[in-house]
Amino acid sequence: MPSNNGLDRRSFLKGAGMTALAGAAGASKAVIADDDDGQGLFRNGNYDFETVYERSGWNCSRWDSPARRYPDGEFKYGMGVATMDFECAPCITEALAERCKHHTWGYMSSTDSLKQAIAEFNAERNNLELDPSTIQLSAGVYPGMIAGIRTFSRPGSKVVQLSPAYSGFYFMARHTYTEIVDSEMQQVDGRYEIDWDDLEAKLADPESQSMIVCNPQNPTGNVWTEDELLKIGQMCLENDVVVLADEIHSDFVRPGHEYVPFARLPDKAVVDNSLSFNSGSKTFNMAGMKNAYWHSTDPTLLSRVQHFHFSSVSTLGCVASEAAYRDGGEWLDQLLAYLDDNHKFTEDYIAKNMPSVGYNRPEGTYLTWLDFSETMDKIGAAEMAEKKEMQSPEVYMQDWLVMNSGVYLNPGSNYGLGGPGRMRFNVGSSRKVVKAALDLVAEAVNNV
Repeated sequence: MPSNNGLDRRSFLKGAGMTALAGAAGASKAVIADDDDGQGLFRNGNYDFETVYERSGWNCSRWDSPARRYPDGEFKYGMGVATMDFECAPCITEALAERCKHHTWGYMSSTDSLKQAIAEFNAERNNLELDPSTIQLSAGVYPGMIAGIRTFSRPGSKVVQLSPAYSGFYFMARHTYTEIVDSEMQQVDGRYEIDWDDLEAKLADPESQSMIVCNPQNPTGNVWTEDELLKIGQMCLENDVVVLADEIHSDFVRPGHEYVPFARLPDKAVVDNSLSFNSGSKTFNMAGMKNAYWHSTDPTLLSRVQHFHFSSVSTLGCVASEAAYRDGGEWLDQLLAYLDDNHKFTEDYIAKNMPSVGYNRPEGTYLTWLDFSETMDKIGAAEMAEKKEMQSPEVYMQDWLVMNSGVYLNPGSNYGLGGPGRMRFNVGSSRKVVKAALDLVAEAVNNV
């Protein structure tokens, strides 16, 4: 239980609303809570995503890490890290509480029930038939994908990806002594589109041995169509490049779009040349449970990757994940509707209140990809980054936003080619938090 630093935290938060508390016993804390009256966030048969759920002070990466980075109280809102602020589905907490009644924590005898739940969840929601015996559990998508890269890409070789892309892929490459090769997407009529000629040239390089396909694409929000995925898969097959499909955001797809699992594509040869990686950690907001899975229709690929992968999962992670897959569907459906409204709110707000900030409408994820190029030019971000010996102008912009608005975003330069001028903004919070953060950002950029 975190320290209250001498304060009755709930009483304080009731009066504080969405403000920042700085200097409580020498600490800096971001406060996001309002009228949670102790009933929990489930009322009248509906899940309440609007009440602000206070996370600071609980060793939370999204809220406590920036507060430590800015100990003088400048930080107010953490809108960068890709976790949601909503209370988890009650079925998860209830299952964990029930398991905690048994006061021993020895080795588990089986994970078959969890694998069956994963298969049923995918069949029901994604029309994807998985053989539970082919599902490999993992402590996260990272360990599985790192094992995949080690298997198919020798040290010094290249791993191709579309960019802008999730910053963690670059870490995976460093960890496996491989080189990420970005095929930069181009903006066409407000959507990021694949440069097929560029991608083909990079896949044709003999040093390219695997390709990461992120669907939906983090951070641009593309939800790839079946035709796009088939074309990628056929190009990889022709060039003897194995597909590693990161589908961790697959449950966050907006109306009018469809998540197509790579393993569901109507070309067996393409599917057999791939492995897919997924988790409930984003979907059900439980990244700390450290539970994920990967699978392939090709037993040879499975066995080769297993050689580099050790499935170390925890009892509570398995309990939480199984409960989510079996009983969290209604919570997820209501969440998706709320997130779509958050996206619409953000788009409308930026158009009306921040005309200098560019916006691309995401097709999926709970992330937005904002263009601050105009503001960065006005404040001399490139010159200031060089003067302060910062990694990039976008890192300077991140710091500038905190110092001038209190809002912490992720710098676009972390996401490879196509990242300059951009910042990533997370809408996975109460709309009260989203609006409060946008109000502060708007005031800062409009006053430049």
